[in-house]
Amino acid sequence: MVLPGSSSHRNLQECEMTRNQRGLVETCFEEGQYESGIAVLEQLRSENFKPPVSLIRQLLYIALYPPPPSLDHVEERDLDPASPSKGSPTKQKHQAPKMTFAPSVNASEVAQRLLLSFVRTNTPTSLFQALPQPRINGRSNELPFEGDDHDSVVAKESLCIKDAKHCWAILKEGFVPRIKNTPPSLLAGKRKRGKHITDTEEYVEENRSNSVLAPVAGHAWLVLQWLVELFQRDESLTSGDVSGKHSPLLFLQIPPPRSGTGPRWEVDAPLDIVFYCVSQSQRQQRQLGLDLMTLLIGVCLTAELDFQMFLEQVTSRLYSASPEIVQTFMSGLHLSHSAQLFKLALCRKFLSDESGGRNSSTRRPKPQARAVRATRGIAPVREENLSSSSANDSSASFSASKISMPPTGDVIHLLTGTNGRGSSPAILIVKKELLISYAYLQQIAERRDGEWQQIATGGRLEGLVNSVFGGESYAQQDRDALISLVRIWAMN
Repeated sequence: MVLPGSSSHRNLQECEMTRNQRGLVETCFEEGQYESGIAVLEQLRSENFKPPVSLIRQLLYIALYPPPPSLDHVEERDLDPASPSKGSPTKQKHQAPKMTFAPSVNASEVAQRLLLSFVRTNTPTSLFQALPQPRINGRSNELPFEGDDHDSVVAKESLCIKDAKHCWAILKEGFVPRIKNTPPSLLAGKRKRGKHITDTEEYVEENRSNSVLAPVAGHAWLVLQWLVELFQRDESLTSGDVSGKHSPLLFLQIPPPRSGTGPRWEVDAPLDIVFYCVSQSQRQQRQLGLDLMTLLIGVCLTAELDFQMFLEQVTSRLYSASPEIVQTFMSGLHLSHSAQLFKLALCRKFLSDESGGRNSSTRRPKPQARAVRATRGIAPVREENLSSSSANDSSASFSASKISMPPTGDVIHLLTGTNGRGSSPAILIVKKELLISYAYLQQIAERRDGEWQQIATGGRLEGLVNSVFGGESYAQQDRDALISLVRIWAMN
């Protein structure tokens, strides 16, 4: 299968795993031997063989399975200790130890590592099939049901991934609940598709009482890394010039408008994850959010996404963010032409809205709706449909007209503009980043703006920096750094 929009590349032709190969893994999973099954799947991993969709989905479920509240907790698969009884056989039967086929912490960890290995050896398209798929043009592309795919506990439970609204929903805290111990008698026989044979209701109700659920569960960070790497590899395989590269598969995770027509715009879920990542204390987690933002910027510059709506959604989050998060977000955006063009547009909108009175105190907070499980029957999009999707051809090509370089005078006006919060830390951070991005784009431009050349080489820009950033003690470090940059720009 040729990846949509990609040029010829190794491992673009993947064969299906044989029934015997698949059966080796499924047998282990049916017996609850998850680590053994994952080890077999690792041995079968090859760029020449496409992993079955159902097995990747089960691997995702195991990777997302939450650990026990305390790591000292006895593993769920262990039998409950049963004291000897001299009672009747019937009483002994009722006292039979309980067990469950819940994945262990070790199984979750090896599943996460194997997912990352798969994204480095197999095509993004083949792995993408295991993720939730929004409806395309109101049609469901459900694959034929294979009964033997759902003999194991994790196979049945993993159907919740297929039914999610989008891939970001599966990362949310509480999406995969823990399985309670179940008597062996309830595990006997097969149940029809979609029926959970384990009791998770108590866990779900407990989590519903929480007012806020994290968009990325504490144990789901490596799954987020897997998604980011999946979309990055898809982007790298997409044909086109560097400035117009984007991930068609990421675009397909943005739900189409309910009307069925017009550009897509519903990106709240991935943006929530971006800003949640940026607010973390660990550098790796912050970088994941910035990498995801870079991917979203590539998609937002296509003709099929509502750019102004996307810009508004990012701006509104920046208004409610702390100065530290604004600094981390702005300074961490990728140093590429498209990312810096977007950053320039974002700074301009932020400062323009602020000068017009649309600040954080007048904006209503974004409502946080409770996640609703999608209707069953919305299955993965077939690979042949991916190749004809509007996300991959000229209809979604790079739209450079969405962002244009403003004249230098407009940038100077935004830098020197004053209002009620003109000297607040967040405003000065955005002004600093506006100047840095504009200077960078001028430096790499084939033809520079004449006014910029004059102020950069004539000493006026250094005076401007002193005027804007020299009045506040907390901005002195930024002022000194900018003065050093201004002197470098004057020589180039």
